[in-house]
Amino acid sequence: MPGGAGKSVAVGLLGYCALASAAASQLFVPDASAVLAQSFESELYLPRKSAADAGLNQAAVQQLLLQIENKIKPGYQQVHSLLLYKSGALVLEYYQKGNNDFIHFEQGISLVKGQQEFVWSAEQPHYVASVTKAVTATLAGIAIQQTALTVDSTLAQLLPEHPMIQADPIKASISLHQLLSMQAGFVWDEWTGDALLKLWQQQNFVDYLLQQPNTGPGTSWAYNSALPNLVLQLIQRELKQPLQLWAKQHLFDKLGFGSYRWETQPDGLPEGAARLWLRPRDMLKLGVLYLQQGQWQGEQVLPAGWVRQMTRRQATSVAGDYGYYFWLRQQDGISYYTAEGDGGQYIAVFPELEMVVVLTQGNYLQWPLYKQQAERIIRHLLHSIGAVSATNPPPFIEDLPDKPDFDPRL
Repeated sequence: MPGGAGKSVAVGLLGYCALASAAASQLFVPDASAVLAQSFESELYLPRKSAADAGLNQAAVQQLLLQIENKIKPGYQQVHSLLLYKSGALVLEYYQKGNNDFIHFEQGISLVKGQQEFVWSAEQPHYVASVTKAVTATLAGIAIQQTALTVDSTLAQLLPEHPMIQADPIKASISLHQLLSMQAGFVWDEWTGDALLKLWQQQNFVDYLLQQPNTGPGTSWAYNSALPNLVLQLIQRELKQPLQLWAKQHLFDKLGFGSYRWETQPDGLPEGAARLWLRPRDMLKLGVLYLQQGQWQGEQVLPAGWVRQMTRRQATSVAGDYGYYFWLRQQDGISYYTAEGDGGQYIAVFPELEMVVVLTQGNYLQWPLYKQQAERIIRHLLHSIGAVSATNPPPFIEDLPDKPDFDPRL
């Protein structure tokens, strides 16, 4: 795990019964003869169903898993877990060995090598990178329900005492909507420039962000990892209580999260853009929460309509349509939305198919490799449920374009 200025906060633990060494089992197919041992939380929060009842072609799934294990071609690189939720139940859960590398932000946005034969399992939190941004948007919805915040609230209203807000009416007019949709107007380039590197050299992210030139909110889109951190600052100001404890109470505990790790900004507030570790099962619970329009176990955890707000097109970018820290994707005519993180971390939600796919990979700073791998896996799963034709196979890894030196999905 990384060291440096960031502290670990909000580690949630859940009591289990009937845990067994089989928790690290390589494949869960409910109607197979050998079944993964059930834990209390899995039974309670993630009901299981046979692959046949969910309409899966098991031969196609087995072919995919053999490819992921590199036992047949085309192979995959550093796929750590794959979970599939379909028609109300978990129907596939797969883990295998791989690296446990991570990105060290305080030391130059650099890759830190961990164990290369780490045993990934159901109970092991995985670094989720920018999937954290989607969690920030989710928390923003809960905060809007509980406070006077609205998506139209401006920095003039939320940070009236800040010198930059008092001095610059353009920055004062930035709304929460524009912060959540990456349309705040700041001159910022963290995909091909050094904006993120410079951000992590600062002790106060908000001050640094507000010092940057601004061409006018709502006029352009720019991927900016300082914005989710500002959003969390604004939420905590409105709540008037520690954000990490509030998030645990109103989101993580409600979904029955197991162990997780959430590191901080230099000022001690949880980091809103990255630096979160979640178990893949808990990533799946978030996906199911979105699939169910914010409902969980009969409770409306998110405000009615907030999932639609987060996952509809709020902006168009060079990398695709964008919502509130969610990407809007399409494959073979099937629309879905994703929370995506560097290295290949995905929560992909397919509303029309009643399906959620969770994927973790260890391909940090290797875009577009991990993106292409995710798209291949998703397409293979769509084929396994008969949603797409087998006559148009996914591309081989060997056909992928050269990857750039810098990863635009931190």
